Order: sequence, then structure tokens, then C-alpha cells
Amino acid sequence: MASKTRNMFVGLVREGSFKWLIKNRSSFEEEFEEMGKSTAGRNWMPELSPVANVVVRRCSKILGISASQLRENFVGEASDSMKDPSRYARNFLEYCCFRALALSTQVTGYLDDKKFRRLTYDMMLAWEFPAAGSQPLLNMDEDATVGVEAFSRITPAVPIIANVIISDSLFEVLTSSTGGRLQFSVYEKYLLGLESPTSARNGNILAYKAIGSTTWVVGV
Repeated sequence: MASKTRNMFVGLVREGSFKWLIKNRSSFEEEFEEMGKSTAGRNWMPELSPVANVVVRRCSKILGISASQLRENFVGEASDSMKDPSRYARNFLEYCCFRALALSTQVTGYLDDKKFRRLTYDMMLAWEFPAAGSQPLLNMDEDATVGVEAFSRITPAVPIIANVIISDSLFEVLTSSTGGRLQFSVYEKYLLGLESPTSARNGNILAYKAIGSTTWVVGV
């Protein structure tokens, strides 16, 4: 069964069948192709959506172990309820994301790393579409947006970005002009502002109340 899945995945990549996911060539498409060429796509997981597969692969690289080993670790550590088929994809994705973020945030200046900023956003996107068959029809690099549930689930894993108390209010501020959906350009600008005192000096600061405390959002 595993061999059949790998062969099917490699065939789809070679035929360009993943191009229905995106209008123009993007970093996601490049990673799909790379996954297909790498050892016959052995780390492709049929339970996950394409974007979730890409994110899990990035997490495995950060952690220095294969995606297959990550799955084995999850199966060994997670409770039976977390491995229920109806919730397996999202729970496994969260397991990979939180482990990778815990390690990544130990590196000094991680917010300055564009790959880290993009990774945290793509984790949110994958969280919204974790299971096979749930992939949206859009350009994953340009058109994608994320909602409040994904934001409030992923970002508290990086305390400098948000926490569980203020995440919903922060999301409301960041999406005030985009219809309640967060664009990567806005999210990235916010992250860059967190370590940029220049934004504060210029007065480009938004303040809002969250559970009785004042939090400052810089550079939005």
C-alpha cells in the first residue's frame, strides 16, 4: 500500500497534476516536486493535505528527523483520542508544529528570519486545511489568508507573537481592513515591528484592551 501511494505521488508530480492547486509556480509547487523526487516521495503522508505535507516536511528538517519518524513518535506518544481518524491530521500537524517551534525559537533573532516568519504563517494555513481533500483552490503564496482559530492556535506557541489571552483581540486588529482574514503581508509586517523600536517612535502604534490589560501592536 505504501509503495502504491509513493508511486502515485511521484507520477502526479512528474505529470504536473498538482498545478491545479495554484495558478503560477510558487514555493509550494517547488516543494511538492522536491518531495516527489526525494527517495520516491517516501515521506508523503496520504492522510494529510498537500500544504500540511509540506509543513510537516519543513518541521522534520528543523528537528533533524524524517517525517516518518515524526509520525512514529506521535503514534507512540499521543493518546488514543488524539489518534482518532477524524482528528488525526490536525493533531499530528500540531504535534509537528509545536515541536519545531519550540526548537526554532531557541535561536537568537528568529523573527528576522523570513523562512521562520513564512513557516509560522504556513502552519496556520495548514491548520485550516490539514486533511487530504481539504486543500483550497488558490495560489498558496499569494492568495492565501488565515482565520482567527488557526491564528489563536499556532501563534501562542511563540510567546513574543501572541498568547492565549490576547490572540483573538490581536487578530481582530490585524484583520480590521481585510474582512477578518489575515494576509501574510500584514502578518509579516507585524512580526517585523515586534523587534523594531522605530515603528513606535514614529507613532505607528495601535493599542487595544484584552482581558483588563493593555497590549501594544507595533507597525501595523
